[in-house]
Amino acid sequence: MTTQEPQNFADHLEIQQVINLYASAIDKHQWSALDGVFTDDAVANFIGIGVFEGRQAIADLIASVLTQCSATQHLLGNINIVVSGDTATATCYLSALHVGLGDYAAETLTVWGEYSDELVRTANGWRIAHRTLTSLHATGDIGLNG
Repeated sequence: MTTQEPQNFADHLEIQQVINLYASAIDKHQWSALDGVFTDDAVANFIGIGVFEGRQAIADLIASVLTQCSATQHLLGNINIVVSGDTATATCYLSALHVGLGDYAAETLTVWGEYSDELVRTANGWRIAHRTLTSLHATGDIGLNG
């Protein structure tokens, strides 16, 4: 099936929306919105941080880190999607800005990386079943403990 076929085009659009929902949900601290991003049994491998099993464990980790920031902005680009029936793979670049709190209020942490996702079509739409974050570069210090 080519990308130009209506179903494949719709799948690509929905997957891109799931990927974008992740970034906007975490920046707005809307942790419950991650229900629309990950399967219940999703696995996230944040290389250098650890492997987290289950949507709730993933959400808890993200919340524990990002609530230590006064603001964050996760920008995604170069999204590439390959759909094969009811499964898909996707990659995208990440540029994330984190602003500190308290003694670190004037400091920023910038992370550049890439997400690699395995997605499945569920009764509620596309969801990420496995995500790997590979950080390519980080600069700055905001005193994160997570």
